[in-house]
Amino acid sequence: MGTIQIDGSTPKITVGNATAEDATILFDGNAQDFYIALDDSADDLLIGLGSTVGTTPAISIDENLAVKTYGDITMTGTTPVLTIGDAGAEDTAIVFDGNAQDFYIGLDDSADDLVIGLGSTVGTTPAISINEDRDVTISDGAIDFDVASHDTSNGLKLGGTLVTATAAELNIMDGVTATAAELNIMDGVTSTAAEINLIDGGTARGTTALADGDGILINDGGTMRMTNVTTVKTYMGDNTPCFSVRRGADVDDVTDATWTAIIYDQEHFDTGSLYNTSTGEFTCDSGNTGRWLVGHTTHVHSPTNSDKLWVAMHWYDASATTWYRFGQNTETTGVYLQHHGTSQSVLLDMDNGDKIRVEFRHNSGNDDGYIYGSYYSWIWGFRLIQ
Repeated sequence: MGTIQIDGSTPKITVGNATAEDATILFDGNAQDFYIALDDSADDLLIGLGSTVGTTPAISIDENLAVKTYGDITMTGTTPVLTIGDAGAEDTAIVFDGNAQDFYIGLDDSADDLVIGLGSTVGTTPAISINEDRDVTISDGAIDFDVASHDTSNGLKLGGTLVTATAAELNIMDGVTATAAELNIMDGVTSTAAEINLIDGGTARGTTALADGDGILINDGGTMRMTNVTTVKTYMGDNTPCFSVRRGADVDDVTDATWTAIIYDQEHFDTGSLYNTSTGEFTCDSGNTGRWLVGHTTHVHSPTNSDKLWVAMHWYDASATTWYRFGQNTETTGVYLQHHGTSQSVLLDMDNGDKIRVEFRHNSGNDDGYIYGSYYSWIWGFRLIQ
């Protein structure tokens, strides 16, 4: 016989007549026979070796479309991909069906985690899970490092009891027993026996205050390096620049009904040279922008019963080229306004060119306002750690 060709719109070959019997297409080879058949007793479609349906199967498909293989599976090609799942909201897994224990690698779809666990049900008894941020969680259990001749009783064991390492046990990295000269791990100086408990906490640092020269081990882009406390302090920053300035001499005859800048002219300190003792203004520069806490304590008086008396901080917004007054302190008519003290502070986001100053105003009807100097009147400020 030769080739059989079936033409038409919907060509079909039907093998069997719906009775309880096996139906087979047999490939009769020289060395091996193969078949594709319906195993009617199992209601499975089989691909197998030989000519007898149901014996030596290679692949079977049941009524639920579950596919079972009976041999090895090899995927070839340039970039072979095995996809498990169809993007539906369901767990997918590879289950290792063991004699005494089952294990699985699965997608726990409810948690959106890749899980390696004990048993056959995804999400139960997990050992390792990886979430969408690639964070790895190890559940219960311990991590044992069994390196060279070490076992879990004297090697490095996370989750167990850590003990001071001996010289023979320090071949963790390269499998070669470390010498004393090789143990200068931290400071570049040959370590003593007492210094070798770097890992197990055998010797505590205690409560002694840190010193600038003390060493700190850091991960520098994946490489462990040594630095010191001074470098860390520089990185973290501090509350500088800062200034504290007082008014020196008293100021008499302050003009009536006019806002007058108070000139604090005696510097206690001004680390950034940002306060001007001639104008009474603190000016932020481009290198020190950010959040500033600025305040003052000022004593003033008017020897008459003035209508009102004010002491207020003023802020110059350089971007809007506008002065703003806030937090003014007021006394009213009928009070003898001698030695009136006020304190104010404000937290501002200062940009380049922004300014702060304190001003005084009174309505006594005479140019007799008075600002106390000496140690009665101060202005201060500092930049917060950013």
